[in-house]
Amino acid sequence: SGPPAYDGLRPVGSGPAGRRGWTASPDRKPVFACVSALNEERTVLGVLREALRCPGVEGVFLVVNGSTDRTAEFARRAAASDPRIKVREEPEPLGHDVGRSVAAEWALAEGAGGLLFVDADFVVPAGDLAPFVRALGHGVDVALNGLTRLLEGWPSRGPVASAQTALNAFLGRPDLGLDGLVAVPHALSRRAVETVGPAALSVPPLAHALAVMSGLEVRVVHTVDVITPNRPSEDRPRARRREEMVELILGDHIEAVAALIARRGPRGGFPGHGRRRP
Repeated sequence: SGPPAYDGLRPVGSGPAGRRGWTASPDRKPVFACVSALNEERTVLGVLREALRCPGVEGVFLVVNGSTDRTAEFARRAAASDPRIKVREEPEPLGHDVGRSVAAEWALAEGAGGLLFVDADFVVPAGDLAPFVRALGHGVDVALNGLTRLLEGWPSRGPVASAQTALNAFLGRPDLGLDGLVAVPHALSRRAVETVGPAALSVPPLAHALAVMSGLEVRVVHTVDVITPNRPSEDRPRARRREEMVELILGDHIEAVAALIARRGPRGGFPGHGRRRP
């Protein structure tokens, strides 16, 4: 039946037994958007604009790292005209997803109650960001972008999708399908970031596994097609070859499985059903 849908106001369907219900969060601390950008001069201003238009988002923490185009210049101009935008510049590339950790730690230090994670390489309309923010206000700790249904019926979903599907099965959450923290946009409560640790966000499958194993409320809340606009083109080439990205993400999933085994034992918590080993 797939993961339960979420209309941004109330849950549709029921989750696993024993999980707490959807109740309004008493935590009214601000929600900030966290954005990492490397050579995104074409899109960075649109990303900032839509993040700030999203209801419930009170500011943006933008980490510009290793950019050699005008991304940092555009970001500084935006911050000069809007105090809700905070910009940190790093001269060298931080590495894939490391900007998430940097922005998250920065936002927590500034009193964030929740974090909305958005990439700078394409613009997601504010209306598609809003469900993730609203979910935090209804007790969700990890609000995921649901790509499972987008890929239903594909003859081959590839090794990355297979790895995430397997990881969710190992975690006892097959209802999540292939969804996890690899795909943006997604949102995390302050409790979620403090529980998994900001550093873990640099390895999204690891952060996902730690969140599930810690008993946090992890839900698919909305679907944003990030597959189609994220395809490479002549105007928008990949920073890394596809093979390199697959290797990186598969390695991230291995780290997540290692954390699962470290916490739950060599069988990951699955019983041996009386097997007598020689």
